[in-house]
Amino acid sequence: MTASAPSSRLPLTAWWLAWLIKEIMPFAVGVLIWQVLSVLDIWPSVLFPSPFQVFRAFVTDLESGVLLSSLGVSLISLCWGFFVGAAIALPLGYLMGLHSVSRDFFDPLVNLLQAIPGLAWIPFAILWFGLGKGAVIFIIVMSVFFPILHNLLTGIRLIQPVLIEASQTLGAGRAAIIRHIIFPATLPNLMTGIRLGIAFGFRSLVGGEMIASTDGIGYQIFNAQQYFQSARIVVGMLSIGIVWLLLDRLLLRPIEQRTTMRWGLLREGIDNT
Repeated sequence: MTASAPSSRLPLTAWWLAWLIKEIMPFAVGVLIWQVLSVLDIWPSVLFPSPFQVFRAFVTDLESGVLLSSLGVSLISLCWGFFVGAAIALPLGYLMGLHSVSRDFFDPLVNLLQAIPGLAWIPFAILWFGLGKGAVIFIIVMSVFFPILHNLLTGIRLIQPVLIEASQTLGAGRAAIIRHIIFPATLPNLMTGIRLGIAFGFRSLVGGEMIASTDGIGYQIFNAQQYFQSARIVVGMLSIGIVWLLLDRLLLRPIEQRTTMRWGLLREGIDNT
C-alpha cells in the first residue's frame, strides 16, 4: 500500500502550518542570532549591519528598481550561459558515452579542463569578450558544462549491459536502444547534473560580474563594497540566495524527484532500506 499524501493525513491548514514552520524556522533562528550579534555591538555597523539596516536597504533598492534590474540582468546571463553550456555538454556526453573512440580521445582533455575553476577563465574572458555580458556568459558556460557532462557520463556508465543485450535480442536497432533505454536511463543523473550546473553557474555569475561586468547583482555587490555600504552588500547576497532557493525548491528539485520516481530508482531505494 502506498503512503497517503500529507494533506490526507492532516487538515490542509495544519499541513501548511507545519510546512511553514519547518521551512522558516532555520531562517528565523539565523536572523535571531544575527540580531543578537548586532545588538552586542562586537563589530561596527559599517562592517556588520543589523537585520533592520539590511531590511531598510532592501526596501530602498526595491523601490528604486535597482535590485530587480540587477537581478534581471544576472538571470538573463545565467540562462544564456546555462543553455550554451548544456547545448555543448549534452551531445558531447552522449558521443563520449556511446563511442569508446570518442571517449578515449576527449577524456584526457575533459579531465584536465574540469579541474580549472570557472572563475579562473576571467582574464581570458575579458581579453576575448571585453567587459560585459559576453565575458560573464563565457565564465558561466565553463562552470555549467562540466557538472552536466560528468553526471551524464555517469548515468551512461550505470546502464546495465543486460538491458541493451535483451533489446538487441528482441531486434531493437541502435536508434531504438538510444531512444527507449539509454536516454531514459540517463535522465535521473542528467537532472542532477543540470541542478549542480546551475548552482555552479550561480557562483561563477556573481564572481564574473564583480570583475568582468558593469551591471548585474555581482557588480552591485562589488560597487557597494567600494562605498562601504555593507547593508547593500548583504541585500545582494541574500537576493542571490533567495532566488536560488526558490528556483531549486519550486523548479529544479521537483523535476529531479519526478524524473527519479518516473524510472523507479527512488522507489527501489526506499524499498531496499
